[in-house]
Amino acid sequence: MLTQADPGADAADGAAGTLSRPDGAALTVRAVTGADVEGLDVLFQGLSDEDRYHRFFNLSHPARAFLEQLTRAEGEGGYRLVAVVSGPQNTLVAEAGYAILPDGDGEFALTVAPGCQGWRLGRYLLGAIVAAAAERGVPNLQADIMGGNARMLALVRRRGYITLHRDELSEMRIAIGAAQPARRRQRGNPDRLGPVVPGTLASCAPAA
Repeated sequence: MLTQADPGADAADGAAGTLSRPDGAALTVRAVTGADVEGLDVLFQGLSDEDRYHRFFNLSHPARAFLEQLTRAEGEGGYRLVAVVSGPQNTLVAEAGYAILPDGDGEFALTVAPGCQGWRLGRYLLGAIVAAAAERGVPNLQADIMGGNARMLALVRRRGYITLHRDELSEMRIAIGAAQPARRRQRGNPDRLGPVVPGTLASCAPAA
Protein backbone atom coordinates (compact mmCIF):
# COMPACT_ATOMS: atom_id res chain seq x y z
CA MET A 1 0.00 0.00 0.00
CA LEU A 2 1.04 3.63 -0.35
CA THR A 3 2.92 4.85 2.69
CA GLN A 4 2.27 8.39 1.50
CA ALA A 5 -1.26 8.54 0.18
CA ASP A 6 -1.09 12.05 -1.31
CA PRO A 7 1.13 11.88 -4.41
CA GLY A 8 3.46 14.81 -4.82
CA ALA A 9 3.16 16.07 -1.24
CA ASP A 10 6.92 15.88 -0.84
CA ALA A 11 7.67 16.68 -4.48
CA ALA A 12 9.75 19.70 -3.56
CA ASP A 13 12.04 17.40 -1.55
CA GLY A 14 12.48 14.97 -4.44
CA ALA A 15 10.51 12.05 -2.99
CA ALA A 16 6.97 11.43 -4.16
CA GLY A 17 6.19 8.19 -2.36
CA THR A 18 7.05 4.62 -1.44
CA LEU A 19 4.76 1.69 -2.09
CA SER A 20 5.03 -1.70 -0.44
CA ARG A 21 3.44 -4.98 -1.48
CA PRO A 22 2.39 -8.01 0.59
CA ASP A 23 5.29 -10.01 -0.85
CA GLY A 24 7.73 -7.58 0.76
CA ALA A 25 8.91 -5.96 -2.46
CA ALA A 26 8.89 -2.17 -2.57
CA LEU A 27 8.54 0.40 -5.30
CA THR A 28 10.03 3.83 -4.67
CA VAL A 29 9.07 6.95 -6.61
CA ARG A 30 11.85 9.54 -6.40
CA ALA A 31 13.57 12.33 -8.30
CA VAL A 32 15.76 11.23 -11.19
CA THR A 33 19.55 11.31 -10.72
CA GLY A 34 22.55 11.08 -13.01
CA ALA A 35 22.93 7.43 -12.02
CA ASP A 36 19.62 6.59 -13.73
CA VAL A 37 20.88 6.89 -17.32
CA GLU A 38 21.37 3.13 -17.72
CA GLY A 39 18.01 2.36 -16.10
CA LEU A 40 16.25 4.77 -18.45
CA ASP A 41 18.03 3.16 -21.38
CA VAL A 42 16.77 -0.30 -20.38
CA LEU A 43 13.26 1.05 -19.77
CA PHE A 44 13.01 2.52 -23.27
CA GLN A 45 14.65 -0.54 -24.86
CA GLY A 46 11.90 -2.69 -23.38
CA LEU A 47 9.01 -0.75 -24.90
CA SER A 48 6.94 -2.22 -27.69
CA ASP A 49 7.12 -0.46 -31.05
CA GLU A 50 3.68 1.03 -30.40
CA ASP A 51 4.61 2.35 -26.95
CA ARG A 52 7.90 3.74 -28.25
CA TYR A 53 6.09 5.49 -31.09
CA HIS A 54 3.56 7.01 -28.70
CA ARG A 55 6.34 8.22 -26.39
CA PHE A 56 8.81 9.57 -28.98
CA PHE A 57 6.72 9.86 -32.18
CA ASN A 58 9.16 7.56 -33.96
CA LEU A 59 10.50 4.02 -33.56
CA SER A 60 14.11 4.97 -32.88
CA HIS A 61 15.66 4.33 -29.48
CA PRO A 62 16.57 7.66 -27.83
CA ALA A 63 20.21 8.69 -27.98
CA ARG A 64 22.31 8.70 -24.83
CA ALA A 65 22.48 12.50 -24.93
CA PHE A 66 18.69 12.58 -24.56
CA LEU A 67 18.80 10.18 -21.60
CA GLU A 68 21.45 12.32 -19.91
CA GLN A 69 19.33 15.41 -20.48
CA LEU A 70 16.40 13.73 -18.72
CA THR A 71 18.54 13.28 -15.62
CA ARG A 72 19.36 17.02 -15.62
CA ALA A 73 15.71 18.10 -15.49
CA GLU A 74 16.00 19.86 -12.13
CA GLY A 75 19.04 21.86 -13.17
CA GLU A 76 17.23 23.08 -16.28
CA GLY A 77 14.10 24.23 -14.42
CA GLY A 78 12.07 21.07 -15.01
CA TYR A 79 11.21 18.09 -12.86
CA ARG A 80 11.39 14.33 -13.39
CA LEU A 81 10.56 11.29 -11.30
CA VAL A 82 11.46 7.64 -11.70
CA ALA A 83 9.84 4.57 -10.15
CA VAL A 84 12.25 1.87 -9.00
CA VAL A 85 11.46 -1.66 -7.81
CA SER A 86 13.74 -2.67 -4.94
CA GLY A 87 15.58 -5.98 -5.20
CA PRO A 88 19.03 -7.50 -5.69
CA GLN A 89 19.26 -5.19 -8.70
CA ASN A 90 17.04 -2.14 -8.39
CA THR A 91 14.94 -1.95 -11.57
CA LEU A 92 13.73 1.34 -13.02
CA VAL A 93 10.19 0.69 -14.29
CA ALA A 94 8.74 4.14 -15.02
CA GLU A 95 9.60 7.78 -15.54
CA ALA A 96 7.57 10.98 -15.68
CA GLY A 97 8.34 14.66 -15.72
CA TYR A 98 8.26 17.96 -17.52
CA ALA A 99 10.62 20.47 -19.13
CA ILE A 100 10.00 24.20 -19.04
CA LEU A 101 8.72 25.83 -22.23
CA PRO A 102 9.52 29.42 -23.27
CA ASP A 103 6.05 30.59 -22.15
CA GLY A 104 6.58 29.26 -18.61
CA ASP A 105 4.38 26.19 -18.97
CA GLY A 106 5.86 22.69 -18.69
CA GLU A 107 5.89 20.03 -21.39
CA PHE A 108 5.29 16.64 -19.82
CA ALA A 109 5.72 13.00 -20.77
CA LEU A 110 5.69 9.69 -18.94
CA THR A 111 6.63 6.07 -19.58
CA VAL A 112 5.59 2.90 -17.73
CA ALA A 113 7.26 -0.46 -18.43
CA PRO A 114 4.99 -3.01 -20.15
CA GLY A 115 4.94 -5.29 -17.09
CA CYS A 116 3.65 -2.48 -14.88
CA GLN A 117 0.90 -1.10 -17.08
CA GLY A 118 -2.55 -1.47 -15.57
CA TRP A 119 -1.38 -0.73 -12.01
CA ARG A 120 -2.47 2.93 -12.07
CA LEU A 121 1.20 3.80 -11.74
CA GLY A 122 0.89 6.27 -14.61
CA ARG A 123 -1.98 7.96 -12.77
CA TYR A 124 0.12 8.21 -9.62
CA LEU A 125 3.09 9.66 -11.52
CA LEU A 126 0.99 12.21 -13.38
CA GLY A 127 -0.53 13.33 -10.09
CA ALA A 128 2.95 13.71 -8.61
CA ILE A 129 4.38 15.83 -11.44
CA VAL A 130 1.25 18.02 -11.55
CA ALA A 131 1.65 18.59 -7.80
CA ALA A 132 5.33 19.44 -8.31
CA ALA A 133 4.44 21.90 -11.07
CA ALA A 134 1.91 23.63 -8.81
CA GLU A 135 4.48 23.79 -6.01
CA ARG A 136 6.97 25.46 -8.37
CA GLY A 137 4.54 27.95 -9.87
CA VAL A 138 4.29 26.26 -13.28
CA PRO A 139 0.75 27.16 -14.39
CA ASN A 140 0.05 24.43 -16.93
CA LEU A 141 1.48 21.20 -18.28
CA GLN A 142 1.26 20.60 -22.03
CA ALA A 143 1.81 17.52 -24.17
CA ASP A 144 1.44 16.25 -27.73
CA ILE A 145 -0.65 13.07 -27.73
CA MET A 146 -1.56 10.81 -30.63
CA GLY A 147 -5.18 9.91 -31.09
CA GLY A 148 -4.34 6.21 -30.81
CA ASN A 149 -2.61 6.60 -27.44
CA ALA A 150 -5.59 5.39 -25.41
CA ARG A 151 -3.72 5.10 -22.09
CA MET A 152 -2.44 8.67 -22.11
CA LEU A 153 -5.77 10.05 -23.29
CA ALA A 154 -7.50 8.25 -20.41
CA LEU A 155 -5.02 9.76 -17.93
CA VAL A 156 -5.47 13.35 -19.08
CA ARG A 157 -9.24 12.92 -19.50
CA ARG A 158 -9.52 12.03 -15.84
CA ARG A 159 -7.71 15.19 -14.79
CA GLY A 160 -9.53 17.40 -17.26
CA TYR A 161 -7.71 19.13 -20.11
CA ILE A 162 -8.16 21.61 -22.94
CA THR A 163 -7.17 20.98 -26.54
CA LEU A 164 -4.76 23.62 -27.81
CA HIS A 165 -4.35 22.22 -31.31
CA ARG A 166 -5.34 19.17 -33.33
CA ASP A 167 -3.85 18.27 -36.70
CA GLU A 168 -5.19 16.21 -39.58
CA LEU A 169 -3.16 13.15 -38.48
CA SER A 170 -5.04 12.97 -35.16
CA GLU A 171 -2.17 14.34 -33.13
CA MET A 172 -3.36 16.76 -30.49
CA ARG A 173 -1.74 19.33 -28.23
CA ILE A 174 -3.36 19.44 -24.80
CA ALA A 175 -2.86 21.38 -21.57
CA ILE A 176 -3.60 20.50 -17.95
CA GLY A 177 -3.96 23.21 -15.32
CA ALA A 178 -1.41 22.43 -12.60
CA ALA A 179 -3.62 23.88 -9.88
CA GLN A 180 -6.69 21.95 -11.06
CA PRO A 181 -7.60 18.96 -8.86
CA ALA A 182 -8.03 15.54 -10.40
CA ARG A 183 -11.54 14.30 -10.91
CA ARG A 184 -12.36 11.79 -8.17
CA ARG A 185 -14.44 8.66 -8.33
CA GLN A 186 -17.31 8.24 -5.89
CA ARG A 187 -15.72 5.29 -4.10
CA GLY A 188 -12.19 4.08 -3.49
CA ASN A 189 -8.87 5.86 -3.70
CA PRO A 190 -8.03 6.60 -7.36
CA ASP A 191 -4.43 7.41 -6.50
CA ARG A 192 -3.78 4.00 -4.96
CA LEU A 193 -2.17 1.40 -7.18
CA GLY A 194 -4.59 -1.28 -8.32
CA PRO A 195 -4.45 -4.93 -7.29
CA VAL A 196 -1.31 -6.81 -8.26
CA VAL A 197 -1.13 -10.57 -8.68
CA PRO A 198 1.25 -11.92 -5.98
CA GLY A 199 4.80 -12.15 -7.22
CA THR A 200 4.37 -9.81 -10.19
CA LEU A 201 5.98 -6.76 -8.60
CA ALA A 202 9.46 -8.22 -8.52
CA SER A 203 9.19 -9.03 -12.23
CA CYS A 204 7.76 -5.64 -13.13
CA ALA A 205 10.47 -4.71 -15.59
CA PRO A 206 10.82 -3.86 -19.27
CA ALA A 207 10.58 -6.87 -21.54
CA ALA A 208 13.89 -8.19 -22.86
